[in-house]
Parts: sequence; structure tokens; C-alpha cells
Amino acid sequence: MNNAQATAAEEAVSTGTVLGPAFRAGDGPWLYDEDGSAWFDGTSGSGAATLGHQHPAVVAAAATQLNQLVHTGCKLGSQARTGMVRRLGELSPYRTPAVLPAVTGAEAVETALKIARAATGHRAVVGFTHAYHGKTAGALGLTWRAEFKKYSALPSGSVVTASLPDPRTPRHDDPDGITAALAGLTEALDTADRFGGTAAVVLEPIQVTEGLLIVPPPLLDEIARAAHARGALLVLDEIYTGLGRAGRLFTAELMAETPDLTLVGKTLGNGFPVSAVVGERDVVNALPAGVQTSTFSGSPLSCAAASAVLDTIVEQDVPGRARSLGDRLGTDLGKLAARFPWMTAVRTAGALAAFDCVRDGTYDPALSQAVRSAALAARLLLFGGGPEGATVKIVPPALLEERDYRFLMDSLAAAVAQADGSEATPI
Repeated sequence: MNNAQATAAEEAVSTGTVLGPAFRAGDGPWLYDEDGSAWFDGTSGSGAATLGHQHPAVVAAAATQLNQLVHTGCKLGSQARTGMVRRLGELSPYRTPAVLPAVTGAEAVETALKIARAATGHRAVVGFTHAYHGKTAGALGLTWRAEFKKYSALPSGSVVTASLPDPRTPRHDDPDGITAALAGLTEALDTADRFGGTAAVVLEPIQVTEGLLIVPPPLLDEIARAAHARGALLVLDEIYTGLGRAGRLFTAELMAETPDLTLVGKTLGNGFPVSAVVGERDVVNALPAGVQTSTFSGSPLSCAAASAVLDTIVEQDVPGRARSLGDRLGTDLGKLAARFPWMTAVRTAGALAAFDCVRDGTYDPALSQAVRSAALAARLLLFGGGPEGATVKIVPPALLEERDYRFLMDSLAAAVAQADGSEATPI
């Protein structure tokens, strides 16, 4: 054995920053380290554990499936897969739904773009500033078979970016930003149309990764109408916000126009890798058989877990619980911001909350980091974000008991006071 072989392997740095210790167990909003110390997960496992870690109904369903059938491959069916597809379709906002299972959120995004090109015959795509839709690209460029690439290859420059209003800085003459946003969207669509027509307009109803930037539902409707006027599909990326996290099953509940495709993930598996594209059958099935396959899509194990998640969402009224949590978070964060004026633009949407750290009129990433570092020292796990890197995000599970909520807010209040150099006082 040479020296290289004798050296213990380590994880590649590109995976991302590790927050906190290596955890061995979880329960609801809590993660436990090797010493048994409890840490509050204010990230919900990157937003996936909306029901909390190790939710008993999800664990039981997965355990049962584990002892029956774990894997079939994407071209063989299973009862678990059929059950998940039917349940998700029943809950969706579509009259005759079709569900295309996938594994990751990024895969669902890639799939939706293929569907849009197949359904419309167009090629270009319009997205938005501050969007986050995943990190995959290029694999089909290395794939030999041409029919797999027909709905994927993009001509140079055919992804066009439009602007959305920043809810943190509303304009007095256009408080919802609709007029300015539509003018910019028209220009983007004109550009996209020059690259073979616009296949899809893709957006997140709430841009969570970049700091919880909420798009008003009336603007979503106007974007849908503008897309449809160009023969394009509106694709709503609800991978982070769907299935109760933002206080509703789907953003379509708030809209007059139903999105053509809706993408779900994260909450769908509550920790298991599963995602899906949902839409009307005539739209989804425009993509020919075999063009989108993936070895682990429709995994029986993940689908069994997902069905349990969907049942729990309905039985425990997770959207309603999330709304109540969001209302409480908004009130208490508002009280905290009144004591610390550098906490600006408090915003909530269900079990999602954020604020920005602004000192002397300037976004202050170091102050955001100070809050999160103080929280970490108190065993409260929080992520940052925002276009300026000055946002503190609070993403707890939606199903919190009173003692859990009190720990979250008391620890956050103490962290804010520590970052400010002030004495901590309860909210």
C-alpha cells in the first residue's frame, strides 16, 4: 500500500460549507451530534424536512417498503410509484394531470424545459434575476444518441434573463413592481423569440435561495398571460415552496392563471430524493417516450416515503400550520427588528422567514455572518443568502411544538443581540 492509498479519503471541497458537527440522529426540528447534544435545524435540511426529521409516518412507510422492494429501475413499475403518482396528481391544480417522476430538483427543471420545447416547438427560455434552479448542465453534450438531445440543445444566447421587482425596496409609483417588470419581460420575450421562439418562462414564486424574494400573485398572472401570448409555457418552480412549505399546497391557489407545469421536490420526499413535474396530460405527454429517463426516477423507496408525506400534509394540515407559524414569525421578528433597526425588510411566507442586515444604509454581510455565528454557538443552525449576502434566513420545519418555537426565537434574539453588542432580552 503506497502513501496515497494509506491516507484517509476526505470529501471534496466543492460539496459546500459544512455547518455544525457530523450528526448521527434527528427528531422533528432537532439534530443530535455524537455526544447527544441537540441542535435546532433552522435550515430544515435545505428546506426538505418540512415535516421535521424522522417523521414517524414517513419513516414507517419507508421501512415497510425497504423490506419489500427498494429498486426497479425507471422502466419497471411498482405499486409504490403508481400510488405516489396518483396521490400527487389528485392534489395538484390540474384537471387531467400527468406526473413525470424525477430524483432531484435540478432534474425536474431540465425535464420541464424538454417538455416545454416538445409542447411548443420553440427553443428559447426566459428566466429571471436572482433565480436558482439547480447546478446541472452539459451531460447531454457528451451523450451520443441524437434523439435524446432533440429537446435539450440550446442555440447560443437563447436563455434570456428578465427582472423581477425587489420586494425589499418597493417603488412609490409602482409598489408591486408590475409595470416595470412587464416592460422588462416584454423585452426579454422579444429577444427570446429571435432564437426560435419562446418555449418557457420559468420562475420561482418565491426566490428562497436568494433571500426569500416574494413575487406578488397578480404579477405571476401577468407573466403567465405574457408567456401564453407568445405560445410559451409558464413553468413554476415550486421545488422549495410547494406542498405546504409556503402556506399552501401550490401557488396556483393564489392565481387566476394556472401554470402549465409545476415542479415539486424537497418537501415531497421529506429527506428522500424525489421530485416531479406535474401538468395537464396533453402538455406533459408532448415529450416522447424514452427521451427523459433516469435510473432512480420513480424509486419505490422514495415514492413510498413521498406518498406518506402527501397523506401527512393533508391529515395534519401542513399548509395551515405553516401559515400560522409564518404569522407568528412575522410578529416576533417585527418586534425584534424594532429593537435593532439594522434588521430590515422582515418577510415571511409560511414556514419561511428572512431579514436583511443593513447598517448605515449599506447591506452588511459581516453582520449577517455575526448573527449566524452567534446562533451556531447556541446550537441554532441558520443559513445566509440574499443578492448582497446580507440576509439571514429562518427555515424551520412547519410542525413545531411550543418549546421548539421558543428555543428558535429565544436563541435568535440572543444571537441578534450578541451581533449588535447588546444585552439579550426575550421577545
